[in-house]
Amino acid sequence: MMTDAIPRRITAIKDRLSAILSRKPEFSADPATHSFCRMRLQWLADSRAIDTAAEHALSGTSGYTAEQVLIIDEGDNPLTTAELIIAAYITGTALRIKTRNHCDWLNMLCGQPGTDSVTCEFAGPEQHDTALLHSADTVVVTGSDALIRHWRKITPPPVRLIENGPKISAMIICGTDLPAPELILWDTCLFLRKVNDSPRFILLDNPMMAERLYSSLSQVLNELPCLPQHIRLHQMVKARELSLRHVLTPDLRPPVYSTASGWGLTLWRTFEPAHWLPYGFNLITGDPAEHLKMAARYRPGQLQALGCYGRQDLLPLRASRFSRHCDCGQMHNPPFSFSALITPVQNDIRLR
Repeated sequence: MMTDAIPRRITAIKDRLSAILSRKPEFSADPATHSFCRMRLQWLADSRAIDTAAEHALSGTSGYTAEQVLIIDEGDNPLTTAELIIAAYITGTALRIKTRNHCDWLNMLCGQPGTDSVTCEFAGPEQHDTALLHSADTVVVTGSDALIRHWRKITPPPVRLIENGPKISAMIICGTDLPAPELILWDTCLFLRKVNDSPRFILLDNPMMAERLYSSLSQVLNELPCLPQHIRLHQMVKARELSLRHVLTPDLRPPVYSTASGWGLTLWRTFEPAHWLPYGFNLITGDPAEHLKMAARYRPGQLQALGCYGRQDLLPLRASRFSRHCDCGQMHNPPFSFSALITPVQNDIRLR
């Protein structure tokens, strides 16, 4: 699969990324999210991340590449489709795309018809979903559970279906030190916590560190990006409910809610998802290994990223069922990947 054309395509797509960034497109109305998207694409353009991923995924005969991929993207990360376009250009895979994040810079990334471009078609809202499946050998779906169920129902068995449905991520902090506050804010608030890689809860093994983090975060809630009005109202109702619960059955600390931004903060001894604020920082102190096991029972098969801080010997990662472990501050920065476009093949042929 690693043909002579691959290095040339990698160079060309990096040049195209640089050209797009020079035009300063807007990736998000949220300044922090916009900055992150720009930095991520700049990193792909300037580093060897794409080269390394291609060397690993496309060398040898460990799999075969999809010929026609249908992308259905109703997620909140504009880079999801962009990185699939980059991978498809390099492998020579044709794309049909239906996304709510369709914008001019995605068109630029695909290139102009008749040039050395991605074979790409953007589907309109009037096109029927079953018609979009024509000639596709792989479907990549990103969105809600209802969207996943819909495409699971209509995708014929020979077609490979890759499901990126709702999952949860978390953060774990072990020891007598805390990460820089901006790392926690960065991981939690990017994309306004609407993507799978945003931590839903934070585990701390040390009660004193949990108290310190609670105090530190409570002072910055007003400065966080303002959530949409309907989310703020929902948060306010939930915060009042939790405040009343704290009066009746006091726990470590009362919930904190910012009327300015809509973000909130809780601190618990027990793993009780029903008592978490949907948008904010849900701190849980106690035995992190036990809480990781409870997370696996709470969302079996739906645990995505675990941001880690602390000495390796203190982190109970053997108890984790999250699919990716990373450093705090890097939860939205997974390695570039070709996995959606490649079907692995097990090779048991013995050399003679």
